[in-house]
Amino acid sequence: MKNKIPLYHKVYDYLLKKIEKEFNPGDLLPTQSEIAKETETSLITVKRAIKELEAMGYVESKAGKGTTVKKPQIVDSHVGVSSWTDSIIGQGKVPSTAWTKIEKKAPTHKVAAILGLKARQKTVYVERLRLIDNRPICLMYNEMPMHLVPGFNEEIKLEESIYTYLEENYGLIGVSADEEVYAREATAYEINILKLKSPIVLVIERTSYLQDDTPYESSCIIAAADSYVYRSRQINKTVDTEILRNLLTE
Repeated sequence: MKNKIPLYHKVYDYLLKKIEKEFNPGDLLPTQSEIAKETETSLITVKRAIKELEAMGYVESKAGKGTTVKKPQIVDSHVGVSSWTDSIIGQGKVPSTAWTKIEKKAPTHKVAAILGLKARQKTVYVERLRLIDNRPICLMYNEMPMHLVPGFNEEIKLEESIYTYLEENYGLIGVSADEEVYAREATAYEINILKLKSPIVLVIERTSYLQDDTPYESSCIIAAADSYVYRSRQINKTVDTEILRNLLTE
């Protein structure tokens, strides 16, 4: 082959397009033998492609029952420090915001400690319901020290990435972040707002830092655990600078 794309990945792409256009959740895919005939490949190649589709959450294979199409999943994929908006746009999807709430508040002890705030220092708190193709996907919370974002108030419209807004309007550029990902039971509020069918949510908490290691933002994403995948690519900082730059721009 002239290009270096593995044959199984071509079958993967072929099946993914068919799943997106021709199948509904619960539908059975053709048998592996039928797929091999359609794609003019071997059973081994087809099995590898289906295994990849299963790993990505698009299908589920059961012995004696075949391969079933699953409910579409949202994959929030990051390389280095990047935003939710950029991640979703990178998948060819259309992110938007149903509503935004912005208020100035006294932070919790946990957030105050994370952001290194002194007593009586306040934060700007942002809550948004994010959509993909007009479907509720996640609740998003961002909290920044008020002294770093003067004038940030409820009149601001945040249609784009909040990180882009902070960079363009306040010169705040995140260069590193700590993240924690875990699952828990959803609250009644989350079930209602996100229209959850499963009572379990995935929680992604992040603390973002400036170049001088100052924490400038604490965030949290809450999404349905059965349809949201968070993927992060780890990079070895000791590699050659040019290689590192290429990895971050892929």
